Amino acid sequence: MQKTLEVEAPNSEFFVPTESDMREKDLLLEEYDEALNEAENISFKNLIFVFITIFTVLLLLLPKIYISNQIYYSSKKINGLYHTYTALKEENSHLKRELELIHYQVEVLDELDD
Repeated sequence: MQKTLEVEAPNSEFFVPTESDMREKDLLLEEYDEALNEAENISFKNLIFVFITIFTVLLLLLPKIYISNQIYYSSKKINGLYHTYTALKEENSHLKRELELIHYQVEVLDELDD
């Protein structure tokens, strides 16, 4: 029967850390702590890029918003004028019918009086 060699795993209960393992562990912990405490600031170049992007977007969108508002208010005026026009047109046709009725009554009454 052959005897197999078993290699101890580093996380085994029989594993004893060496000095280099401890140094490596400490270095990793220090780097991790530094990474956590590091303030993430935006660079001046990125800040300028963001401002230019915002300015460009505003420059492109503001004329569209202005034109859309002007179209909205113009169409609102046109719609009001159209309603006034239709009301006046109806009133005109009503007045024409009344005038026609008066002309008819005058002609009929004149003939009856003769």
